[in-house]
Amino acid sequence: MANKLATTIYMYNWFLKLIGAALLIGLGITLLIIDIDRLIEAFVGIVIAVYAIIRLVPFVRSQKSDLIKTINIIEITLNILIATIFIVAAFIQEEGLGAIFGYLLAGILLGRGMVHFYSISYGAEKGDHLTYFFHIATIIVASFIFARGFETSDLVMLLAFLAFLAGGYAGFESYSGYNRYRRHKQMDISKEKSVEDELPAGIEAPSKKDEEKEQDRVVS
Repeated sequence: MANKLATTIYMYNWFLKLIGAALLIGLGITLLIIDIDRLIEAFVGIVIAVYAIIRLVPFVRSQKSDLIKTINIIEITLNILIATIFIVAAFIQEEGLGAIFGYLLAGILLGRGMVHFYSISYGAEKGDHLTYFFHIATIIVASFIFARGFETSDLVMLLAFLAFLAGGYAGFESYSGYNRYRRHKQMDISKEKSVEDELPAGIEAPSKKDEEKEQDRVVS
């Protein structure tokens, strides 16, 4: 029974991917059409604040070095302050923060990268490949923002691009899943026809319900 349910879910998961693709593409279109710069600033502020709060207590409890602990607490406090600026400005500034948003965001990214690598070089933290490349990326992105500038509208375009990209991938996966579903259906029909062709005239092939009843009778 469990295997049959898993097979059914596998065969029809293309429909869920289709819904996901439609939602992602709809999100991308909404980002491009509606002026939501302020909402994006508030959203980024909420993400930064939640990430900072989640880090605070576990880091303070697990970190043994008082120096590294103090540096990270200062970083987390600044992140919360900047996040508060993003959230408050989204409600009181009609046009958002503009270029200030980019510079503050770059400061957060650059600070995260510098603090991480200083903690590793000090010997108080242990790095891995994923965190290494992530924090290298934060420094590169921050440097790019400081050199070029970055506004909320740029982030909206980036999010819209990612939404279209993810929606296209989900749509392709849905297309592939529907192809598998149709091939499975056609294989079932072909099997039924081949069984009917092999039977003598006047004898009907057992239906799926008959086969299931027979299996239940044997089990019982």
